[in-house]
Amino acid sequence: MNNTKWTELQNAVLNTLPFPPPFQAKYVLTETPTPNEFEDDVWYVGDWVEGLIPFYAVEWIRVRPRRIVNIGRLMPPELIDITEEFIGILKEYSIPYYQSNDSIYIYGYTSQIDKLIID
Repeated sequence: MNNTKWTELQNAVLNTLPFPPPFQAKYVLTETPTPNEFEDDVWYVGDWVEGLIPFYAVEWIRVRPRRIVNIGRLMPPELIDITEEFIGILKEYSIPYYQSNDSIYIYGYTSQIDKLIID
């Protein structure tokens, strides 16, 4: 992905979705992704402003476009899922992605382009 694609994605996420979805990022010069654990749904939102900059350093991001919202002590938490809206953004801007279970992977650098969905 180039800077233009990353900027389009960033702006669309911040301006059209009800919340910026949480993500795990793997940067080119690091060994492990941040945050280390990202298997379960979380309560926090993603830092789509500074968390991806500089774009050239992003090897991939793993987005879970879902968020747990606590309603109160007596009510069970609510899971808000915006997967359809997020995939709609990816398709609108022709951003290649790979979907696995509840996660969507967007690669800055990959040699396995044949596995990505490009609509």
